Amino acid sequence: MSLDSSTFFLHTPDAEKTTIETQTASGSVQQHDALLIAQTPRQKLFVTLDTKRRYVTLTYVDDSSDDIELDFVQDYEEVEDLLEDAGLYGRHDGELGVLYHNLLFLLMNP
Repeated sequence: MSLDSSTFFLHTPDAEKTTIETQTASGSVQQHDALLIAQTPRQKLFVTLDTKRRYVTLTYVDDSSDDIELDFVQDYEEVEDLLEDAGLYGRHDGELGVLYHNLLFLLMNP
């Protein structure tokens, strides 16, 4: 029996979730709940809970400012690289990261 995504999202710690807003061609704003699944010192990888999952990266521009960039990932190879950097295969290119249990939830509840 799968767990309801909305319920899981509600009980997820605030640091491991976000809501991403997009604008449609008609100008209306849509909100997408997203779970944090991987993190390196410079990036976070979120996955939306929409029926069609979308990957979103939050990248810290530099260490001295609070500037961030949000990007929808179009190339799955970039997702794989970020998961690898976050610890899927341990240390990679000198980075140390974290994979979150939210990834397991998303895999078990497509």
